[in-house]
Amino acid sequence: MRIKKVIDMKHLHKALLLITVLILSCILLGGCAQGSGNSNNAEPVPANDSNTVPDIPVKESYETKLFDTGFVHKIEISIDEKDWNKQVADPTAKKKFKVDVTIDGELFKDVSFATKGNSSLVFVAADPDTDRYSYKINFGKYIDGQTYYGLDKLSLNNSFSDATYLKDYLSYRIFAEAGVPAPLCSFVWLKVNGQDRGLYLAVEDESDGFLNRVYGGEGVIYKPESKGLGLTVDDVPYIMEHGLPDPPQPHGADLVYTDDDPESYPDIFNNAETDSDDGSADRVIASLKKLSERKDLDVCLDTSEIIRYFAAHNYVLNYDSYTVYMLHNLVLYENNGKLALLPWDYNLAYSTFTPGTGKDVLKNATDIVNTGIDTPLIGTTEEERPMWSWIVEDGNYLKEYHAAMDSLIFGYIESGRMEREFDLLHRMLLPYVEKDPTAFYTAEEYAAGYEALISFCEKRVMSVRLQLEGGLSTDSATQSDKNKVDASDVRIIDMGATVFGGD
Repeated sequence: MRIKKVIDMKHLHKALLLITVLILSCILLGGCAQGSGNSNNAEPVPANDSNTVPDIPVKESYETKLFDTGFVHKIEISIDEKDWNKQVADPTAKKKFKVDVTIDGELFKDVSFATKGNSSLVFVAADPDTDRYSYKINFGKYIDGQTYYGLDKLSLNNSFSDATYLKDYLSYRIFAEAGVPAPLCSFVWLKVNGQDRGLYLAVEDESDGFLNRVYGGEGVIYKPESKGLGLTVDDVPYIMEHGLPDPPQPHGADLVYTDDDPESYPDIFNNAETDSDDGSADRVIASLKKLSERKDLDVCLDTSEIIRYFAAHNYVLNYDSYTVYMLHNLVLYENNGKLALLPWDYNLAYSTFTPGTGKDVLKNATDIVNTGIDTPLIGTTEEERPMWSWIVEDGNYLKEYHAAMDSLIFGYIESGRMEREFDLLHRMLLPYVEKDPTAFYTAEEYAAGYEALISFCEKRVMSVRLQLEGGLSTDSATQSDKNKVDASDVRIIDMGATVFGGD
């Protein structure tokens, strides 16, 4: 096992507790080894006995169908050839086309099909050698109320800048293990008009289906993003040479309170993913005001969930996000005035996106994997990121954050569960990568990327453990080089990366 198990006396009680819970679960469920069957000493109940509990049909859901991760699913798109040519000719228009979709042999007619993304869209559009785009499927666009077993929208991600095919998937697993609601996802083999398009990641969109599954339909989901952040194909040559331009002035995406006027926060309220009642905007603003004043935080914020969110987020080091100046890929959930954060779009996690820092940053993996868990911000300040700063300003909240980080890495990574799970995934995906006709990377590059990802996680968890136990500063600026975990053998670039400017 490559991930080192860190089970000292401090954590021994946790391991014993896990074993106890498993034993009790087996007893309560009638025995793990024998499942739901009768024990050897039990008398079987006749099928016609009046005490027999009748079979109750189980309602199928998208959670157990498309998002069964035990195999690679099949999605086939049937689109008019003229529409397909239009989409390929002008992908950045994100025009919606009416198509038929077959998922694992089941047909859904008159479904919306469109390209999606920002950098994953314009950089592919600017490359004459590929037309491997990400897509968005809306089941109810043309037939009111149509869903895929309750799922209204589905994203098909093309693994842009991801030689591992796994960065999004692993990140969502880590959030889920941290106790944060995260999109469901699974791997699919995509065909369009009978032609293989390759291995994609299917991701549950954080819209109505997600809201119903996670929150019982209660609350509102927003995806705050700075207006004008979107790139165009014409921007690509300049960006590759000089780096990203300065980000636009935020109007709410930073979650900084300015005033009580909803029109002052278009970044938030123009980006509602679910229906919003008349009072939601006022409740969000009132909560942001309390946050700015550090008043009633347990009333205006789901503090525990936000803390767990940052425990996961700051482990995976996604610089295309709220903790960098980009103000991108942030999801805000509001219910009765209480706010929480949700994860979205982590294909550039594990430090494979370097905004404005130059290509040389990828060479110093040691500094990256040792990033201080209390200093995750890049190109911005704690004052400009109030949804993070309240945690480090209060000793009790900071202690809870460290405990959440400890629980996450101990339970999922140091235990070896993550590595065992992803070893199985790796073996399942390899044959599909080898035959992927539109892949951005070869099978050899995929294998190298997978090794780099596992190695990165190994070194990152060692550093986080060292920080939590006082052997290394939790502040990047005050860390001693001699105490850092050596990650010089980790090739971050092998995971697939987006780098701008520099040498």
